[in-house]
Amino acid sequence: MFLHTSFHVLQAIMQSGSFTKAAQKLDMSSAAVGKHVQLMERKLNLRLFHRTTRKVTPTDAAVKINAVVSQSEDYFNEVLEELAEEQSMPTGRLRINVPMSYGELFLARPMAKFAALYPDVIVDVDFDDKRVHLIEEGYDLVVRIGILEDSGLIAKRISDFPILMCASPKLIEKHGSPSQPRDLSAWPFICYSNAVNPSLWSYTDQDGKGSSLNLSPALYANSASMMKEACLEGVGTALLPEFCCEAEIENGSLVHILPAYPTAPERGVYVVYPDRKFTPLKVRKFIDLLEESPSSAV
Repeated sequence: MFLHTSFHVLQAIMQSGSFTKAAQKLDMSSAAVGKHVQLMERKLNLRLFHRTTRKVTPTDAAVKINAVVSQSEDYFNEVLEELAEEQSMPTGRLRINVPMSYGELFLARPMAKFAALYPDVIVDVDFDDKRVHLIEEGYDLVVRIGILEDSGLIAKRISDFPILMCASPKLIEKHGSPSQPRDLSAWPFICYSNAVNPSLWSYTDQDGKGSSLNLSPALYANSASMMKEACLEGVGTALLPEFCCEAEIENGSLVHILPAYPTAPERGVYVVYPDRKFTPLKVRKFIDLLEESPSSAV
């Protein structure tokens, strides 16, 4: 009886959009509503709602259950069985958000491999450099690069992501070879426009201390490929991901300048997802595949 009531609590949350409003509608305390949700999640071994400071977001499982709560008992139990099967065999839709350049170069193959390995999973991937709200926009996981803020989400580091200060030989010929960061103050700089401070370079000095320098913007772009092309043309120096410029550094068309002053803090590539306890099998399998792929060694 308690579990039966819990499913009606789920309906009320879905209809009202919050635990508090559902409690008012059902003449319960918010704590009681939370207890019913916890019971359902334990019994089904599924996360039903993601909660943030802004909103309550139902998972796919909650949406499916809500749609059949008022249906026949046989049909309702059939849906519950399907949800249980998803924990033994990856199924359903897997929504992923990945950075454009890195994703196209390193993640396209493992994502295609995952789709081939698990044909019952519909892989839905967005290549986009803009930050997204993972839960509120309905993603199962996102791949993020850089320094992560404390978001309350689970973040698993899968590889390093070195950022190099680069310049073309003709730009160096024009301005002279720099020996210390302040030599770049008058140099033109290609800015990554999605950065919080696009013209700021933070680095570690030779004493191991952190420092920073404001550079002179010459071009703004939100694409590593565009930044690299502008750097090759001598438009300015640029902070480029190592994966994007290592071939050009090797063939001499770009130069890694001031290598004794590494960009700081160190960046990483992370898989970010909402929950460790009730992580869907499709998400766990995808993360396992990423960790096994060559991109994790970048």
